[in-house]
Amino acid sequence: MAFLLYETSKRNGHLEYRQIEDVRLAGGGLIQSTCKKYLGDDDAGWTISADDMLKAGHYQPANHALVIDIAPNRPNRVNLFEIKAISGYSFCNWTPLMLTLEELFANLPSKHEEKIKRRFSDAKCNRCVVREFLYLSGGYAEGNWNWGGNSRTTAALLWPEAWDYFSKQFKPDHAQAAKAAG
Repeated sequence: MAFLLYETSKRNGHLEYRQIEDVRLAGGGLIQSTCKKYLGDDDAGWTISADDMLKAGHYQPANHALVIDIAPNRPNRVNLFEIKAISGYSFCNWTPLMLTLEELFANLPSKHEEKIKRRFSDAKCNRCVVREFLYLSGGYAEGNWNWGGNSRTTAALLWPEAWDYFSKQFKPDHAQAAKAAG
């Protein structure tokens, strides 16, 4: 995966994106610098927005966007997702994450993928909300905050239908929980 900073501007009712540079989210990057104010001496959950991370990196949220290229080396395909928020739960030495993304291009066939990645408009982007789960090797007490292993089994993308299904499956049944405890 590649994490990218884009400059954005409004044109004809759509956002125009121009790639500026790679950005560092893990390993002391924007995630850690933004969420550290939520970390103490115990396990804790937190959520940071893309705007929060852009400000922490001294970028202007009104004119910039954080984008993930989930398959940067895949030829003839474009897979770009804009980061909207990151939620984490920091344990002592590791932090599972849920990234909330908007789909810009998912598996878009193109022989000009590098050109599209450098500059594009969101006119044809459906901006479907997608979630991805990753983890960091670092928590509130120790660790380098680098990415844990990313593979097909540790970096799942969930489109709305899958997210809706999974979130409904794990709603606690308070009556059953009380009965089992009592």
